[in-house]
Amino acid sequence: MEAKARHNAESQHDPLAARLADGDPRAPRDLVERHQTELYRYAFAMLGNRGAADDAVQAAFERALAALGRYPEERLRGMRLRAWLYRVTLNAVRNALRRNRRETPEDLGNLSELAGVASGERREETMDVLAALGRLPERQRTAITLRYLQDLPYAEIAATTGWPEATARTLVRRGLGRLRGLLEIETEKGGGTA
Repeated sequence: MEAKARHNAESQHDPLAARLADGDPRAPRDLVERHQTELYRYAFAMLGNRGAADDAVQAAFERALAALGRYPEERLRGMRLRAWLYRVTLNAVRNALRRNRRETPEDLGNLSELAGVASGERREETMDVLAALGRLPERQRTAITLRYLQDLPYAEIAATTGWPEATARTLVRRGLGRLRGLLEIETEKGGGTA
């Protein structure tokens, strides 16, 4: 039984975390290269502004790399880097949201690039969904963005946000319900075309 638990722990070992613990000078660069695109996509979906997303991701990496330099080797070796980086980025996004609480997303139209939509009717539908997503409360928007735009499993959402897994599921479910309601209102305003 103990050998099986040890095997499971070793199979979840992140080689990049080990390289960071060993002091590999290329490991921080590799960490940024591995996660920058997905963290930017997440920050952009949350903030709706390219500049703010760039700033949030840069701040997140600065904080993360500074923190990694202070952590003991044992902690580094056991880290789940992806979930931890999402958590650091979430904090940077929250700071940006607090600073810009009165501003509305100005680059929302560019979110279609992140959703992988080319053009036409699907693009309009996607834009409607992303615009409605921006009107959700922060916790619901965070949960839905992590689950559906970033494709994180609920366990990683919980590790990222610090919420219990059941809370993450509830926020996603309630957020989707609210999102549907917002989209129905938009459909009715638009003359019932959908």
